[in-house]
Amino acid sequence: MGDPLHNELALVPWWTTFVLTSAYLFGSCIGSFLNVVIYRLPAGKSVVHPGSACPSCEQPIAWYDNLPVVSWFVLLGKCRHCKAPFSFRYAAIELAVGLFAAGLVYRYGLGPFALSHFVAASIMIAIAGIDHDSFLIDTRMTLALAVTGLLSQVAKAYEAGDSLWQGPLWALCAGIGAFGLLWLIGYVASSVVGEEAMGGGDAPLFAAIVILLGPASIPLVLLLTGIQGMLIWALLRHRGGVGDHDVEHEDGWAPSERHVPMGLFLVLAALEMQLGGDALTDAYLDFVARLI
Repeated sequence: MGDPLHNELALVPWWTTFVLTSAYLFGSCIGSFLNVVIYRLPAGKSVVHPGSACPSCEQPIAWYDNLPVVSWFVLLGKCRHCKAPFSFRYAAIELAVGLFAAGLVYRYGLGPFALSHFVAASIMIAIAGIDHDSFLIDTRMTLALAVTGLLSQVAKAYEAGDSLWQGPLWALCAGIGAFGLLWLIGYVASSVVGEEAMGGGDAPLFAAIVILLGPASIPLVLLLTGIQGMLIWALLRHRGGVGDHDVEHEDGWAPSERHVPMGLFLVLAALEMQLGGDALTDAYLDFVARLI
């Protein structure tokens, strides 16, 4: 991995500011594109053509009304033409992806490792948004995440001067093990409650995340997913739980208030691990050591 940006460029702080600002702007633009992916992909629409338009009046959105984050606040979250409201989630995703890009560059510096992790994070954010809206995880996106994870492991080994195949191979093996572990947990839970307790896309997503983050991430990702999922569900239970429960799948299945889009919380845990992986892992191991 590259050295943190603040170490690489400590003597030229103005350049550090420029690089981080550029990373934020680039990330927020990618966040704007991810909004399109989250909205159009489940509907089977092209994510490239046509250009952005208001969902209500279908008027094309001009470039100056499509600036990440800024335009939402300038327009007060409404369409310029019909005044229909735009969800704040659009601006929130743009802001979050921009800040995440800057955080990756600050933590890992400029290099293939940071770039591969940003690509992986972008894929995961799209997966999380779609899972929230439809309780579905696109297999193609999970496969893309797994491939990106392997490339990230190669980049990590290259920057560290290690073997280019040993680390990726261990990560791939860990991903297969992670798939089996979560599938088993879902099978046992389904047998206990008498109905499907876990979606079919959760175990492959967990496997792809472990390929990206490495074998040591397995217990911590599961722990963060479980704790944060239960906590946020409890906090939002009064408004119907987590996720869009108005959707209905082709087979007639519709989520109830007790169902949670687990992919959303797997992604949240993975993003946290990307930015604070070593510190989170060390804190977890220290906590376990104290218990023992």
